[in-house]
Amino acid sequence: MINLTIPICCVCAIFQQVNSSDEVTISREGQSIVLTGRILEEAQNDNGLLMQTREGRLWPLQPEQIESVKKDVGEFESLGRKQYGRKLRDELGEEFKIHEAGNFVLVYNTEKAYARWVAGLYKKLERGFKGYWTKGKFKLVAKPDFPLAVIIFKSRQEFERYMADDLGTVNPAMMAYYNLETNRVVMFDLTAEEFRVQGEVNDRRINEVLNNPRAIHMVATIIHEGTHQLMFNYGMQVRYSDTPLWLNEGMAMFFETPDLNADRGWRTIGKLNFIRVNQFLEYINKRPEDSLTQMIQKDDGFRSETALDTYAQAWAFNYFLLKRHKKEFVEYLKFMSKKKVLRYDTPEQRLADFQSHFDSTLEQLDREFVLYFQKMSR
Repeated sequence: MINLTIPICCVCAIFQQVNSSDEVTISREGQSIVLTGRILEEAQNDNGLLMQTREGRLWPLQPEQIESVKKDVGEFESLGRKQYGRKLRDELGEEFKIHEAGNFVLVYNTEKAYARWVAGLYKKLERGFKGYWTKGKFKLVAKPDFPLAVIIFKSRQEFERYMADDLGTVNPAMMAYYNLETNRVVMFDLTAEEFRVQGEVNDRRINEVLNNPRAIHMVATIIHEGTHQLMFNYGMQVRYSDTPLWLNEGMAMFFETPDLNADRGWRTIGKLNFIRVNQFLEYINKRPEDSLTQMIQKDDGFRSETALDTYAQAWAFNYFLLKRHKKEFVEYLKFMSKKKVLRYDTPEQRLADFQSHFDSTLEQLDREFVLYFQKMSR
């Protein structure tokens, strides 16, 4: 699940050049803090700012928070993995260890074997993600601008304590999340908490866990959050832009389906997710006529009592479009990848943007979509 924190920075913003480095001093909890990075947006009407610091974190700043601004103090340079790893360890505590793996930097206070397993899973996901979109004619950026940070806590208690500070709330159902603002994936060691593995966690014990059918949810969750991070760091989606949740969550679910017979528990992109399939097939029988329209226009369904149905439909619609209308869908994805930060569309504009990329009407797509999945149940 992606963190849905909405930026408080004002609209009517001017896009800034981002090659130079800026310094912004802010007041936070009674202290002055100097932020070094680049100003991405500056509001015309009240001087609010959206700033990105060297580790990739976004800071939406209201005018009353800002003490001073110094522009063009040097060339902007992102933190390297080693620098970011040390920064995270300083933030979290000396008991945390650092593991670098390709573009990822993992900081953890659990067993090394678990961190290595997550790192291997994410490197495999990254290779698959890049390969899938290369074949799918969507041009990703060559390399993320910032290291891809992953924090792993040894217990749910520590995870929820961090979540409370990070998100301002605790969701007991969460096993992991991706934070749009910090650009970090945060999780806890599921082998210790959910599977009660006692003693040292090594590769053999992790493989034993993966032989348990309950591990499906563990692998799916980790892949899901990693996919969110990849989409925002490889140029497919833009943080703090108006990306509809049906697209964002549906695409993450498209990649998440585990394969417990595979190395590390995951292998095939776009494999049928039978949990989502069954949920959607049940939903078809009670589905309102405007269900698809409402999902494209608004995100409300993901926060409602029927959220499971909405998630299932989002997965199913992404799956359907990638299997049956991939060329048109990829053109829509390219359009969405150019969305500007802090610009929010009306529901009508969201729908018009989607429809403009498909030859079929939404009504025709909807009929084809439902029939496509009904055939699976026969």
